[in-house]
Amino acid sequence: MSRADDTAARRFLRWSLRGALAAVVLAYPTAIAYLMANEVSLVFVPPQTTPAVPPALAAGLEQLPRSLPDGARGRLWVLRQPATPQAPWAVYLHGNGATVGASVNVERYQHLRDLGLQVVAPEYPGYGGLPGVPSEQGLVAAARDAYAWLRSQGVAPTRIVIYGWSLGSGLATALASEVDERAVILEGAFTGVDDRAAELYPWLPIRLMIRTRFASRDRIGAIGSPLLLLHAADDTIVPYAHGQRLLTLAREPKTLVTLTGGHVHPNRADAARYLAAIRTFLATSLGSDAPAASR
Repeated sequence: MSRADDTAARRFLRWSLRGALAAVVLAYPTAIAYLMANEVSLVFVPPQTTPAVPPALAAGLEQLPRSLPDGARGRLWVLRQPATPQAPWAVYLHGNGATVGASVNVERYQHLRDLGLQVVAPEYPGYGGLPGVPSEQGLVAAARDAYAWLRSQGVAPTRIVIYGWSLGSGLATALASEVDERAVILEGAFTGVDDRAAELYPWLPIRLMIRTRFASRDRIGAIGSPLLLLHAADDTIVPYAHGQRLLTLAREPKTLVTLTGGHVHPNRADAARYLAAIRTFLATSLGSDAPAASR
């Protein structure tokens, strides 16, 4: 290679490196801008249709339209225990990417009913055909409304268990930090959406970017009732370490039960341990008020 060719090659390499560096420099703020502009659609995955209600559930299901304090429309699914109307209630708060009628939630309603509980489950604004844009404030408002409905029906706090799964754990922690309840169950719970996002995007200043936090780590210490954490060790969506940290931050009495089955199906893959954990917890935390199926 001649000296001229060598010089040209070096010049080309310099300019290529500079171009690559410039592309990286430009791409970084572009990625930040994209994530911030699309935060709502990246955090919330709201199905717009609700599956058909299984026949076994339809006969006893009440669907109550609601108007939330901010004017948004809501909906409650109510599942009673007709033979034991004084049975305790579970305020069930479902996760992301599903509706109140999704099969994964219906399975859990059935578990709770088999354990003797009555269930009220709110649908969230922007989910399941309800109008609105999902937000942390809107989802927490729906959770508060489910609790307020129970209280309006004369249900005492000592007969209320708050159950939150996945994204619903953030709502459950927020609600339980504000109101009185008998017990709290969190399944597949995260310490915060911002914590999980920072794990997924460690090269970005996530904590400066994200506004939707569901910061359960900051609220769980305010829960004064018994707490049961259910978390699968093989959960890849919300790692087990989140449940461990929440356990550390929570007040006594508190219990973490380790399951298998990933994030979505520990109630199937580890059904015996899942049901036994809830049954034992209800018997311990509700005492003489525990439903007969949990004693």
